[in-house]
Amino acid sequence: MRRLWLFLLPTLLMAQFHRAEQDLEIHYWLLDPDSHQFRISHDFTVSKPGQKYVHSFVRKGSVVTKSVVIDLNTGKQLETSNVTGKSVNALGYYPNPTDPESVVVQGNLDHALAEGESVRVRVIETYTDPVGYTIKDGELTWDRTLGRPYDDVALPPGWMLTSVNVPAIISLDSDGLVVCRFTNPRNDEIHVVLKAKRRKT
Repeated sequence: MRRLWLFLLPTLLMAQFHRAEQDLEIHYWLLDPDSHQFRISHDFTVSKPGQKYVHSFVRKGSVVTKSVVIDLNTGKQLETSNVTGKSVNALGYYPNPTDPESVVVQGNLDHALAEGESVRVRVIETYTDPVGYTIKDGELTWDRTLGRPYDDVALPPGWMLTSVNVPAIISLDSDGLVVCRFTNPRNDEIHVVLKAKRRKT
């Protein structure tokens, strides 16, 4: 019986995670590649009773600036600050602890959530990533893992896509920017390597 339990354990753990339950939407806007910067916007819902703060976890190797957190229920911009992963872990909001030394953007809700109450928030940030977002010989490379069901990535103005290593839906947005939409129905991440060059005028 013990052997059967050990065999089924990975399957049971996977069953606790359902892709359809994820409601986080992410959009990326690549800025001038010489700056190694891109803007990111992601929406998500929080509903844990007693929760007073919302968080955006910054990946190791990236620097975050110009953080804005908006309560989409009211349109109000929340007060934000950068805190450590250690302080976030102490809150007990999340089942998996983050790196205690990591940087986390924290937004302050107006009040602690009541039972059955939820808030939809939008986090807008600028990331600087000199390792994952580079330019060489006039060609930019954006190298990043994406873990959400849908991720939209817009190229900088005046740039065209030259290659991408995973399937994507390519389109132009209302500003004429090239946008790549990546769909990931799996429970893991996809590793995207996107390359582009300036359009010839």
